[in-house]
Parts: sequence; structure tokens; C-alpha cells
Amino acid sequence: MTAMSAPTEQGRAESGTDDRPPAGFQPVDLGVGFATHNTRFFGCWRDDRLRLGFRVSPRLTNLRGGLHGGMLATFADMLLPYAIMYQGLGHRRFLPTINLQVDYIAPAGVGAWIDGEADVLKVTRSMAFAQGKVFADGKLIARVGGIFKLGDAFPDGEGNFLRFAPPPNKAT
Repeated sequence: MTAMSAPTEQGRAESGTDDRPPAGFQPVDLGVGFATHNTRFFGCWRDDRLRLGFRVSPRLTNLRGGLHGGMLATFADMLLPYAIMYQGLGHRRFLPTINLQVDYIAPAGVGAWIDGEADVLKVTRSMAFAQGKVFADGKLIARVGGIFKLGDAFPDGEGNFLRFAPPPNKAT
């Protein structure tokens, strides 16, 4: 494999790989792993709801040039647990997926801004239930839902683990 130089700002924009988010979104720290290896995620608060997002790059597409369904499912599998942690639990913990449902409504192309928000439906002693919507440039592209097991709390589970400002009504 040969080393690649970092693309220039103009080169990124021309190739469709510019991942800059819309105004108000900031980089988030979701740790290491499969999802964050594939793209950079950004987040913001709209009122008391966490919004996560990313920009579609060519590497995230299917053979027809649209956002790959697996990447959209991966995004849903990040969006829903983080909404549960921030909007429902108030602390960070491992939330293994029991069930993940994605209803694909419309495609999204290279350069589209993908973002979503979720509602925490219920948290029990051992499980959490959430549902959400995912948008491409403001247009609905998926409805998502999931059931997650309440796993162990992370040692660093308290506070602002996404590394951006919490909603106005929550302290870090």
C-alpha cells in the first residue's frame, strides 16, 4: 500500500469527500471501532434532543452510488444508543443491540449530509427501547428502532463524553 497525502480543501469538495458538517454540528468522540473507522461523526443539540450526523463520501456507497444500507444501519446502531445514554440514562454504559430495525425510505448520494434524532421510548431495569428518524439534507430517508440491553457502565461514564456542549438543561 502506498502512502496517500491528505487531500486539499478544494480537492475534497471536488471529489465529494468534504466531510464538513452544517453550522452548529461539532465533532464528537464516539471512541474507536467499526463505525468511527468508516467516517467522522458530528453532533449537536436541538432543544433537548441529541442529533448525530455524517457526510456521505464515495467510500460509503453501494454499487449504484447511493449510501450503503449497511452504513445507514451502522449509523442507526450508534444514534439510538447514544440517544438512550444522553436523553434517557444520563450516563454512559455499554448497550448491546438486541434488535435493530431500519425501514429504508429513500436513497442518499455522495455529499449528502446524513443526520438523525431519536426518542427514548422506555428504559426498564435491563433494557432500553428507542426509535428515530434519519434524514439526508433534511429529507426523511429512514425510520429506525431498536431494543438494547443495559450493560455495564463505563468507568468514565459520567459527564460530557461526546466532548461538546450538553443541552442547556443538563449539567456535565
